Amino acid sequence: PDLSLQFLCSILSGISSPLSSAPTPELEVALRLVYHYCEGIRPPPGLKTVMKNDAFRQILVALHRSDITSHPHQEVLMLYYDLSVRYYPVLRDVPELLPPVLGALSGASGLQHPHVRMRSRACYLLLKLIGAIPSVLRSYAETAVNGIQGLLSNPATFPIEADDKLYLFEAIGILLGKTGMDAAEQQTYLTAVMTPHVRSIEEVLRCSNARSDPETWGTILSASISAIAYLSKGFKNPCQEVQVVLLETVGICHRVLQALPENDEVRSKCMIYLQRMILCLGPQILPTMPAFLDLLIAHCNNQDVLDVSHLLSQLCSKFKSDAIGAVDTSVSPFLRKCYSLMPSIDETVGQGDMPPHLLTEQLSIKKISYSFLQHVVTYKVTPVFVSSNNISSFHQILQFMGDGAINVQEPILKKTCIMFFRELVEQWAADGSMPSEHIALQRGLVQFIDETIIPGLIKSLLDPSFKEKDAMHARNVTQTAKLLAVLREKRGAVEFEQALIVNVLMTTQCPQSIIDGFRSATDAKCIEKTLREMLAAIKGGQ
Repeated sequence: PDLSLQFLCSILSGISSPLSSAPTPELEVALRLVYHYCEGIRPPPGLKTVMKNDAFRQILVALHRSDITSHPHQEVLMLYYDLSVRYYPVLRDVPELLPPVLGALSGASGLQHPHVRMRSRACYLLLKLIGAIPSVLRSYAETAVNGIQGLLSNPATFPIEADDKLYLFEAIGILLGKTGMDAAEQQTYLTAVMTPHVRSIEEVLRCSNARSDPETWGTILSASISAIAYLSKGFKNPCQEVQVVLLETVGICHRVLQALPENDEVRSKCMIYLQRMILCLGPQILPTMPAFLDLLIAHCNNQDVLDVSHLLSQLCSKFKSDAIGAVDTSVSPFLRKCYSLMPSIDETVGQGDMPPHLLTEQLSIKKISYSFLQHVVTYKVTPVFVSSNNISSFHQILQFMGDGAINVQEPILKKTCIMFFRELVEQWAADGSMPSEHIALQRGLVQFIDETIIPGLIKSLLDPSFKEKDAMHARNVTQTAKLLAVLREKRGAVEFEQALIVNVLMTTQCPQSIIDGFRSATDAKCIEKTLREMLAAIKGGQ
């Protein structure tokens, strides 16, 4: 490292001053050496190590105090900004170096540079720099917010691309949410930034027939929704004043989705927006979610059905049982949508004759459905299955997940389905665990587990295609053992013996010692050990 640093110093000392007029090739080489210097430095991480080196820090300070931001070539500017972001601790520790860097990045050497690539890179690097040192930016926050907002509202001679603007909106959010502004100031500035986008959306919706040109208006409307979503990224746990401002945007975003539900870009941006609002608004977003989900599910396609699934799963994982009201009306419609998106088997002679690409597509849609249903039970949103909206579909759900647990050979999907049944048994199999009006449904569930799932799982484990010594497949032996252990715990030893030993093992060539092992096993580990012994004994003898 010391020799490398000496070499680096010799290269830099050989460059003519001032740096603003230094030859581009020599300066570019020197800056690249500075940028990459921390890579490979020991002990790791190299950045922390080199930041303790006074000689290297002096090099960085000298660069920041030079006139390098006046260099005419964009590659030199980009390299300088790159290393400024990489070695941000210098700017954090020597705050007087920060204003010139921020000024250059947001001025004619950055955001307003003639070269489009320079402007794009400046947007990204400004975000990274602000995100790295928000704690020292308090005194610059108002000025920076006003400057960025002014540039976004009134583009100069050289416009900024729509995707690059999102970096700037996120940067504004960080300046408002992470630099130490008080709640009232956050609310005031956020309102000022949000208002133009809300008014723009309202103007478009009021004055135009968006459906007459969905592509053009969809791009305009989705850009405003994206701006709101990215602004919110600066707030991890927003105060009530900020939540009030964000909550006011929910209705207008729903109107956009109502106007153009068939537009892929609008749906995509609305889902990004909703994911952010779930994090920022918490339970306050729940009453409005069914209206959004109805439109998203009705109009999603193969390209974004996964995003809808992620949104539903996020609601379950974030709010758990409190999400029941928000997802209840969406469960059956979402599953029907997934089924409708699966490639039809009717066009082929049989499942085995379906082209491989269609089989892959079908499996991917099944994966989405399996994962969603597993999230529902894992996060205790299970009561949606017995609501008036979904109870008529519960038997089909059991059959669908049972097919996945028994017949699907892909190990991750199989595991997901087994975990679904384990959670169902955990929550609903014990006597008294369900209201009296659902006793018949509980009995049907237990019967389905005893007569279909347990025999089917054992048969699938014994199938030659199941490789229990493979790491991925082996996990499903563990999951099956956990399911059996929960069944024994919730339904008792007598019913456990009837379901597993009498109905299944005694119909196979299972050794008596294995049967006795299952009788004496009382926890998941003992059952798993006996399961593996059974597989070795039966498969080894085939």
